Amino acid sequence: MNTALGIDVGSHSIKLIEIGKDNASQVLVNAATILTPPKVIGSSTQVDIETVSTAIRKLVKDTGTKSKSVHVALPESQVFTRVIEVPQLSKQELSSAIKWEAEQYIPLPLDQVTMDFSILRESKDTGTNMMQVLLVAAPKILLDKYINYIEGAGLGVVSIETEIISASRAIARSVSTVKTAMVVSLGAQTTDLAILRGGIIAFTRSISAGGEALSRALVQGLGFHQNQAEEFKKTYGLDRRHLEGKIVEAVRPIMDTIISEMKRAMAFYQEKYNGDKVDVISLSGGTARLPGMVVFMAEQTGIETQIANPWVGVKKDARFAALENEGPIFSVAVGLALK
Repeated sequence: MNTALGIDVGSHSIKLIEIGKDNASQVLVNAATILTPPKVIGSSTQVDIETVSTAIRKLVKDTGTKSKSVHVALPESQVFTRVIEVPQLSKQELSSAIKWEAEQYIPLPLDQVTMDFSILRESKDTGTNMMQVLLVAAPKILLDKYINYIEGAGLGVVSIETEIISASRAIARSVSTVKTAMVVSLGAQTTDLAILRGGIIAFTRSISAGGEALSRALVQGLGFHQNQAEEFKKTYGLDRRHLEGKIVEAVRPIMDTIISEMKRAMAFYQEKYNGDKVDVISLSGGTARLPGMVVFMAEQTGIETQIANPWVGVKKDARFAALENEGPIFSVAVGLALK
């Protein structure tokens, strides 16, 4: 059986998913996670890169992973991603034109980034004379760091994309019956948004607020120690029934920022697509699993909200039963392994 390996190097944890592809079937072969060594992801020193590589090597060894070729994701907040519209062009013509388009959107000199693009919709699908293209540009220094993480673990990199693209690929299967879905990936340091139209990305955005910001709000608002704040956050989350709702009120400014950006994204989408509205919100990432998060999001947006399920279409045997409710954590890694 051929297998594909996805490794999601997050600021809080490193996730590994290996999926076997046998004819039309996709089977979960390996799944594991390990805490990311503290204070290393933001660093580019050789020592810290080797520390991350060592953690990945342990993860691969402990799982007995067969594949040595890795699909890896870059943090959305450090990559420039944009859905752009250009006149209908051949792929060759687009390759030549994309550089000039990129200069309008990328705030770094083009010789400092590596660019790629993907055609999302041809003009015949958009109903206009314009085609939609997903433009992605990653700083070369960031790209090199993530490649070094993987190669330092004795593995090879076969592809690189952004986290929200990976998560959207995994989650799109679970929202295939709706026209428009918003994927909200609530990570430790950031919240990444994508709006999927017919399962295809139409919009992306990254917000510099996530689970760690919620914990800091509890430290500042209620005088908790850091470890105490983490425990209270995980235990009570956004459930107003506990502690007289004090946890919810303390983190509300952070959640208001996230909700506000979500509403702005929806308003932009609705204006661009003739009043089309988001039908469902799918929550991914570790912070999505906080008690009361689904209810809070639904109340604040007025839109049906659910926990992401990246396992749709992936067969799992009994040894992976415990992962059924861990889907939000593994969405990016599953999306990578499905590539």
